[in-house]
Amino acid sequence: MSIRTSLVAASLMVLASAAPAVAADHLMKVGEVMLANAGGSTAVQFIELEDLPGEPFPGPPYTVEIFNAAGALQTTYATTLGNATVTRYMLATAQARTDFGFTSGTMLTATLPADGQACFKRVSDSLRIHCFRWGTITLPVTGTFGTDAGASPPNGMSVQRVSGTYVVAAPTPNAANSNGGVDMPMVDGPPQIDAGVIDAPVGTPDAPGGNPGTGDDDDGCSVGAGASWFGLVMLGLLLVLGRSARRRR
Repeated sequence: MSIRTSLVAASLMVLASAAPAVAADHLMKVGEVMLANAGGSTAVQFIELEDLPGEPFPGPPYTVEIFNAAGALQTTYATTLGNATVTRYMLATAQARTDFGFTSGTMLTATLPADGQACFKRVSDSLRIHCFRWGTITLPVTGTFGTDAGASPPNGMSVQRVSGTYVVAAPTPNAANSNGGVDMPMVDGPPQIDAGVIDAPVGTPDAPGGNPGTGDDDDGCSVGAGASWFGLVMLGLLLVLGRSARRRR
């Protein structure tokens, strides 16, 4: 084996061993919340958890915590998430399951607050992975890998995550979220206006490499580190090629 080939192989081994480890459950988000049907019945409610890349969940048990506007814990729901790869997980009332025709992983047994918060939590280390709040909140509860805010949805509508932003639209339980938002009152900040649609504000966009404290940290938590190691490997390759060229001359 040539010296150049050996150095290339060694560089690739260093890159693989130094890549940062990221938990396989950290991309799960509270993706959609519905509080009542068009007639105002709170018997039709659901929360959709969303992990669009699809991941296994190797650290069960996981729970969903419900808080009121003042940050007081109201209810904790167990989930059945485990090692199987999951894209969406539903928590819903019996009437929501009937009306929309889906099967939820967990039954909602207590009424969700009109202004409230939901957090996805890994129980083993008490880590709140992601939290979402809707309506007017006086004491936000935060998640380690993301905290987001949206409007409290009116009757017959849901507040749902679309491309990192929470909008109010027709409910889409256990399916891809809609991109047809409607105008809603502002929550916790100035409006974001896009083609006439006013959306509830979300976390500050990530800097390069990601920022676990924001709501748009879908996959940036390891990008910066990966880019740095890639640059080092490329620099090493250029040095080796340059030395080989000088020897040939």
